[in-house]
Amino acid sequence: MKPMQSPSLTIAEIFEKYIGEYTKTHSLSMQQRKVVNDIMRCQTEKCGMHTTVCTGCGSIDFAYNSCRNRHCPNCQNAQKQKWIGKRKSELLPVSYFHLVFTVPHQLNPVFITNKELCYNLLFENVWKTIDHFSTSPKWLGAKTGCIALLHSWGQNLSFHPHIHCIMPAGGLTEDGMEWLHTHPKFFAPVKEISKKFKELFLEALELEKENLKQTMTSYEWDILIKALEKTNWVVFAQESFAKPDYVLDYLGNYTHKIAISNYRLIKLEDDHVFFRWKDYKDDGKEKIMHLPVFEFMRRFLEHVLPHNFYKIRHYGIFSNRYKSANIENARQCLAKEGKTLSLVEIGLEDIEGLPEGCIYMGACKECGSATISMYHYRISQLAEKPKNELLRQTG
Repeated sequence: MKPMQSPSLTIAEIFEKYIGEYTKTHSLSMQQRKVVNDIMRCQTEKCGMHTTVCTGCGSIDFAYNSCRNRHCPNCQNAQKQKWIGKRKSELLPVSYFHLVFTVPHQLNPVFITNKELCYNLLFENVWKTIDHFSTSPKWLGAKTGCIALLHSWGQNLSFHPHIHCIMPAGGLTEDGMEWLHTHPKFFAPVKEISKKFKELFLEALELEKENLKQTMTSYEWDILIKALEKTNWVVFAQESFAKPDYVLDYLGNYTHKIAISNYRLIKLEDDHVFFRWKDYKDDGKEKIMHLPVFEFMRRFLEHVLPHNFYKIRHYGIFSNRYKSANIENARQCLAKEGKTLSLVEIGLEDIEGLPEGCIYMGACKECGSATISMYHYRISQLAEKPKNELLRQTG
């Protein structure tokens, strides 16, 4: 396996060169400052160091630690793999649907000024919409669940809040004794889902009006609400996945994604950042966009989430409190139909022989066996001991 080629430009390099000038004309929140600092120190000696050892061929390598900030382009792959590993143990032997709930762009100013409140409203009413249709006897008449995750950007870094949802094609009856299956294509018409979502969200937004930081007059607010009532809201529904394990590989592409990766950056020239983007209004064609560097930084930092905000949430039968019991119950119901999943089938074979306290780091680039992280070193240790002495400690 060949290692991925290094990007020609990184977000860290952009921040290192321009953040001093940028902050003279742009104020940063405490969260934004932390994101900038973490990205600039990520995978440098400021974060310390660790060794990786292959359990197969025994090859040893050294690498700087990551900052683990969820907005950092360097840190998402390992976090994604850990998340997928945990979710695979919760899969059911049924089809899954992918839905995307989007709010009209007219709401962007309200969202930007009230991120935490509006993001929470978005999550709550997405789930209320799904729950409304799943519990209705007309459509399913069962308790389902979903994994929902928030994105706030479009391909060109514009502000575009939307929620991706993955839900099983069915649910448990009220007494939990049977699993009811949805229609193979979906459990409700997309137009009906969109209409209900708009109704629920606007009702909730109106109730929170007094808690919003307003940037408009009451008259302007009324005009906005009337316009939103007349607007067609968009809910995208993808046909079910062929196999349950496909859903997490697919969702993994979204869960730990950030506004833009280093690999989409092309060059920094004349104080402009050039990057690749897909224009979905033009059949998803890949194009090149360039933005003034300050505008690029502004757009990137606009997507920093509020402190301690959960961007991935579990609802219904997957909600944390009763998740294990619900999943076990659902599996027993489905087993009566002859539907099961093996650990090998979903990629959960045990990795044996890992020393206590070690962390699985993925496959070895030399032989493909499991690679583990065995030792972590602080900055002071790196300064005190040369690399060859640290290497002897791992032997």
